[in-house]
Amino acid sequence: MISPTPNPRSVPSEARRKYLSFRQDRSRFAIALTSVREVLFLSKQQITPVPNTQPFLLGLTNLRGEILSVADFGIFLGLKPVDSTQEESRILVVEAPDPRDLTLPMMRVGLAISRVEGVVSLNPDKISSAADASAEIVPFLQGLYNHQGDLLTIVDIEAIAHCPRW
Repeated sequence: MISPTPNPRSVPSEARRKYLSFRQDRSRFAIALTSVREVLFLSKQQITPVPNTQPFLLGLTNLRGEILSVADFGIFLGLKPVDSTQEESRILVVEAPDPRDLTLPMMRVGLAISRVEGVVSLNPDKISSAADASAEIVPFLQGLYNHQGDLLTIVDIEAIAHCPRW
Protein backbone atom coordinates (compact mmCIF):
# COMPACT_ATOMS: atom_id res chain seq x y z
CA MET A 1 0.00 0.00 0.00
CA ILE A 2 1.31 3.44 -0.93
CA SER A 3 1.18 5.95 1.88
CA PRO A 4 -0.26 9.36 1.02
CA THR A 5 1.98 12.38 0.72
CA PRO A 6 2.06 14.07 4.13
CA ASN A 7 0.37 17.40 4.49
CA PRO A 8 3.15 20.03 4.97
CA ARG A 9 1.28 21.30 8.01
CA SER A 10 1.44 17.80 9.54
CA VAL A 11 5.26 17.81 9.63
CA PRO A 12 6.26 17.87 13.30
CA SER A 13 6.99 21.41 14.45
CA GLU A 14 10.44 20.27 15.65
CA ALA A 15 11.32 19.47 12.02
CA ARG A 16 10.27 22.92 10.78
CA ARG A 17 12.27 26.12 11.18
CA LYS A 18 11.32 29.75 10.88
CA TYR A 19 12.76 31.94 8.12
CA LEU A 20 12.38 35.62 7.30
CA SER A 21 11.04 35.93 3.77
CA PHE A 22 11.92 39.02 1.71
CA ARG A 23 12.07 40.31 -1.83
CA GLN A 24 14.91 41.80 -3.80
CA ASP A 25 13.65 43.07 -7.12
CA ARG A 26 11.40 40.23 -8.39
CA SER A 27 13.18 37.42 -6.55
CA ARG A 28 12.04 35.97 -3.24
CA PHE A 29 14.61 35.04 -0.60
CA ALA A 30 14.63 33.67 2.95
CA ILE A 31 17.13 33.80 5.83
CA ALA A 32 16.99 31.64 8.94
CA LEU A 33 15.21 33.73 11.55
CA THR A 34 17.86 32.81 14.11
CA SER A 35 20.37 34.87 12.06
CA VAL A 36 18.22 38.03 11.97
CA ARG A 37 18.74 40.37 14.93
CA GLU A 38 16.41 43.17 13.81
CA VAL A 39 14.85 44.91 10.84
CA LEU A 40 15.34 48.66 10.28
CA PHE A 41 13.75 51.17 7.91
CA LEU A 42 16.40 51.92 5.26
CA SER A 43 15.08 55.45 4.71
CA LYS A 44 15.35 56.30 8.44
CA GLN A 45 18.85 54.92 9.07
CA GLN A 46 21.73 57.31 8.44
CA ILE A 47 24.41 55.59 6.37
CA THR A 48 27.82 57.21 5.93
CA PRO A 49 29.50 56.25 2.64
CA VAL A 50 33.06 54.95 2.82
CA PRO A 51 35.32 55.88 -0.12
CA ASN A 52 37.29 53.28 -2.07
CA THR A 53 35.16 50.30 -1.01
CA GLN A 54 33.30 47.62 -2.91
CA PRO A 55 30.33 48.87 -5.00
CA PHE A 56 27.89 46.81 -2.91
CA LEU A 57 28.93 48.53 0.34
CA LEU A 58 26.52 51.39 1.00
CA GLY A 59 28.55 52.53 4.00
CA LEU A 60 28.52 52.45 7.78
CA THR A 61 25.72 53.09 10.24
CA ASN A 62 25.66 53.64 13.99
CA LEU A 63 23.14 51.32 15.62
CA ARG A 64 22.93 52.26 19.30
CA GLY A 65 26.69 52.68 19.54
CA GLU A 66 27.63 49.71 17.34
CA ILE A 67 29.11 50.55 13.94
CA LEU A 68 27.76 48.24 11.22
CA SER A 69 28.66 47.84 7.57
CA VAL A 70 25.57 48.06 5.37
CA ALA A 71 25.59 46.27 2.02
CA ASP A 72 23.13 46.43 -0.84
CA PHE A 73 21.98 42.80 -1.02
CA GLY A 74 20.99 43.20 -4.68
CA ILE A 75 24.36 44.51 -5.81
CA PHE A 76 26.16 41.94 -3.63
CA LEU A 77 24.42 39.13 -5.53
CA GLY A 78 24.62 40.81 -8.93
CA LEU A 79 20.91 41.69 -8.98
CA LYS A 80 19.07 45.00 -9.23
CA PRO A 81 20.10 47.39 -6.41
CA VAL A 82 17.70 48.27 -3.61
CA ASP A 83 15.78 51.51 -4.08
CA SER A 84 16.50 53.43 -0.88
CA THR A 85 13.71 55.90 -1.63
CA GLN A 86 11.01 53.23 -1.33
CA GLU A 87 9.21 53.18 2.03
CA GLU A 88 9.21 49.36 2.16
CA SER A 89 13.02 49.08 1.76
CA ARG A 90 14.64 47.68 4.89
CA ILE A 91 17.97 46.81 6.46
CA LEU A 92 18.20 43.31 7.87
CA VAL A 93 20.70 43.28 10.73
CA VAL A 94 22.06 39.76 10.51
CA GLU A 95 24.76 37.90 12.37
CA ALA A 96 26.83 34.81 11.77
CA PRO A 97 29.45 32.91 13.73
CA ASP A 98 32.96 32.51 12.39
CA PRO A 99 32.97 28.84 11.27
CA ARG A 100 36.74 28.67 11.84
CA ASP A 101 36.58 29.88 15.46
CA LEU A 102 33.27 29.69 17.33
CA THR A 103 34.83 31.44 20.34
CA LEU A 104 34.95 34.73 18.42
CA PRO A 105 31.98 37.12 18.69
CA MET A 106 29.28 36.91 16.05
CA MET A 107 29.91 39.01 12.94
CA ARG A 108 27.08 41.48 12.39
CA VAL A 109 26.26 43.26 9.12
CA GLY A 110 23.32 45.12 7.62
CA LEU A 111 21.79 43.96 4.35
CA ALA A 112 19.64 46.50 2.49
CA ILE A 113 16.73 44.72 0.81
CA SER A 114 13.64 45.76 -1.17
CA ARG A 115 10.85 44.46 1.05
CA VAL A 116 10.23 42.15 4.00
CA GLU A 117 7.36 39.73 3.42
CA GLY A 118 7.16 38.00 6.79
CA VAL A 119 8.09 34.88 8.72
CA VAL A 120 7.52 31.47 7.14
CA SER A 121 7.87 28.01 8.65
CA LEU A 122 9.86 25.64 6.41
CA ASN A 123 11.07 22.07 6.61
CA PRO A 124 14.88 22.22 6.14
CA ASP A 125 14.85 18.66 4.80
CA LYS A 126 12.90 19.93 1.77
CA ILE A 127 15.55 22.49 0.74
CA SER A 128 16.85 21.37 -2.64
CA SER A 129 20.14 22.10 -4.39
CA ALA A 130 20.76 25.60 -5.68
CA ALA A 131 22.56 24.24 -8.74
CA ASP A 132 19.87 25.75 -10.98
CA ALA A 133 20.59 29.26 -9.67
CA SER A 134 23.01 31.66 -11.31
CA ALA A 135 26.67 30.63 -10.80
CA GLU A 136 27.49 34.02 -9.23
CA ILE A 137 25.06 33.54 -6.33
CA VAL A 138 25.32 29.77 -5.71
CA PRO A 139 28.18 30.17 -3.14
CA PHE A 140 25.87 32.34 -1.00
CA LEU A 141 22.89 29.99 -0.99
CA GLN A 142 21.82 27.01 1.09
CA GLY A 143 19.39 25.98 -1.63
CA LEU A 144 15.94 26.44 -3.11
CA TYR A 145 12.55 25.78 -1.54
CA ASN A 146 9.12 25.38 -3.10
CA HIS A 147 6.89 27.32 -0.72
CA GLN A 148 3.24 27.10 -1.70
CA GLY A 149 4.13 27.09 -5.40
CA ASP A 150 6.54 30.04 -5.10
CA LEU A 151 10.30 29.55 -5.29
CA LEU A 152 12.21 30.74 -2.21
CA THR A 153 15.98 31.14 -2.45
CA ILE A 154 17.47 30.23 0.93
CA VAL A 155 20.41 32.50 1.79
CA ASP A 156 23.53 31.22 3.57
CA ILE A 157 24.23 34.15 5.87
CA GLU A 158 27.54 32.68 7.07
CA ALA A 159 28.83 32.57 3.47
CA ILE A 160 27.85 36.22 2.96
CA ALA A 161 29.23 37.46 6.30
CA HIS A 162 32.57 35.73 5.79
CA CYS A 163 32.98 36.42 2.09
CA PRO A 164 36.49 37.74 1.28
CA ARG A 165 34.95 40.55 -0.82
CA TRP A 166 34.22 42.48 2.42
